[in-house]
Amino acid sequence: MQQKNDERFFLMMNGFYNWKIFCMACLIGIFSKTQAQTNTSSLENTYSYNKSKLGKVQFKFSSLGYARNNEYFNNIADGYTLFGYYVNPKVSYQPHEKVSLELGGFARKEFGTSGFMEIQPTFTLQVKHNDWRFLFGNIEGNINHRMIEPMMSFERLIRAPLEHGAQIKYQKTTTLKNSDISDETYFDAWVDWQRSTGPGQTHQEIFWNGLSFYSPALLIKGFKIKALVQGSIYHIGGQNIQTLQPVRTLINTALGIRVQKDFLNNQSLVADNYYASYFESPLKGSGYYINGYWQHPKFQVGVSYWFGHFFYAPMGNDLYQTYSLKFNSNGYYEPYRSILMLRLVKDWKIIDGLNISLRVEPHYDVQNGKFEHSEGLYVKYQLH
Repeated sequence: MQQKNDERFFLMMNGFYNWKIFCMACLIGIFSKTQAQTNTSSLENTYSYNKSKLGKVQFKFSSLGYARNNEYFNNIADGYTLFGYYVNPKVSYQPHEKVSLELGGFARKEFGTSGFMEIQPTFTLQVKHNDWRFLFGNIEGNINHRMIEPMMSFERLIRAPLEHGAQIKYQKTTTLKNSDISDETYFDAWVDWQRSTGPGQTHQEIFWNGLSFYSPALLIKGFKIKALVQGSIYHIGGQNIQTLQPVRTLINTALGIRVQKDFLNNQSLVADNYYASYFESPLKGSGYYINGYWQHPKFQVGVSYWFGHFFYAPMGNDLYQTYSLKFNSNGYYEPYRSILMLRLVKDWKIIDGLNISLRVEPHYDVQNGKFEHSEGLYVKYQLH
């Protein structure tokens, strides 16, 4: 069932009031720092290479404790609470200075349930050459891809912590010419093989290809300017299988520009703006994503504004989608989605490898006139 368009809302989004909100969000974004939405580096996996470990067996461990509450009352996204933890102990061996092997086990526990939600073995072969890395097996997934929230939900850090496939990454931090300002170039291309199939099977194979690229920055009158490119292909199909389900290929892209100003005392202000698209023949959609935040050494304050028209990304945050993913709401959709979100983040580094992050994200659903909110507490520990 399609929701009838509210004429006042349509005029608002296509007339003067639309430009008023758009300009307001732009001005807020200009005085903000962002890594897509807010800086998530405290929760990302960190890679370390130690020549002293060459030829030796090393124990490694990573875990995440989480408590996330989504208070949503719209017809697009469900409200729920996620409360639990997961652990990934493993052993690592470096037979060569460019090669490392990791073998371990993964277990996820959701409080309020009996047993574990998920138990899996983990394995990663990694080859390093200069600033390039190739990973096969369990790759560095979810928020490590640094994609925008409409295309990849932050919540995958909890609900889909493991990704399986192959990945090529490039990360290099340099100092910009004629300055003492540091800048990181980032490239990530991957395939996450989510489900396999074979001849005679009744289910389809599913895989997710993606690319995330942050270009080297240009320094113009003290401002860092860089291009941002993201894209993904989500495919459902397979050959010689017994199913009536159609083959589907969903394509999402996002093109953006970042304008950043660094200040003393490790503070930064940045505007980070994107045009996103969706295509699945014959369907197509688009969205504008304006966001940023002020990063202070002790906290982050950010604002995001999303205006989407028939936009859909299967890995994205449910809030930004046109087509409802809510329980028992099959067929419902809203042609326009307009969301203004405030992001408040506080990170604590307890010791090396142990970080705590508190994230509070109230938002206003412009189309439906609803105030909703989400908050989460995350405890990340990583032992190299």
